[in-house]
Amino acid sequence: MNIPAPLMLAILCIALAIHYVSQKTLLKKGWESDDPKKYVNRFMINGAGLIIVAVAALVAARPPFGLFGILIFIEGAVCVTFGRKLSKK
Repeated sequence: MNIPAPLMLAILCIALAIHYVSQKTLLKKGWESDDPKKYVNRFMINGAGLIIVAVAALVAARPPFGLFGILIFIEGAVCVTFGRKLSKK
């Protein structure tokens, strides 16, 4: 099955947007929690996993995978940033 690149990019953007909204919800729950350690761990694991996937996509780097890798890397960095923000609570 060969999915056209624009369709794949649209699907990826929608998936990343949904992931971002769910991470914001998780951040809110962690911020309201007395012990946010489990939320911090989840953010860090999520972020690290996304960064690994992003690096793999960048290594493959056949168009448009470089763009996919960049978008996934940004989302991974956002997860790690949320985790760091929550750990400073």
